[in-house]
Amino acid sequence: MSDNNARARARSKPFLSLITDIPHLIISLVRAELELLKAEIVSKLKAVGIGLGLFIISLSLILLALLLMVFAGVFALSLVVPLWAAALIGAGIVLLVALVIAAVAAKTMSGSQSPVPSETVESIRADIRTIRGEK
Repeated sequence: MSDNNARARARSKPFLSLITDIPHLIISLVRAELELLKAEIVSKLKAVGIGLGLFIISLSLILLALLLMVFAGVFALSLVVPLWAAALIGAGIVLLVALVIAAVAAKTMSGSQSPVPSETVESIRADIRTIRGEK
């Protein structure tokens, strides 16, 4: 009889051990998912920040070059019409180009990808399905 009791205790102990480990495993899983979420968001934001900084530098240099070209155009046009008229024509052309670029930028930004951490969200959904017993 004692042999049967020992076998029963040996079989039940790992099961009870597993049941008592479930809260710790869930906490570890949640912490791991949060760390993954944090790492994914940081990497995406870092890439966006670097790209944005380089884009701003590029735009500044392009703006300087365009300003010099506008001055050259106004000076060239002033040979044909008075200087004040050449300046107004140049300003109107620059304003028209700026409006076209703003419209293109607005359209591009409206279709841009969201910075939502999709990999982490899908991993958490898979964990929830596993815990629920779904496939």
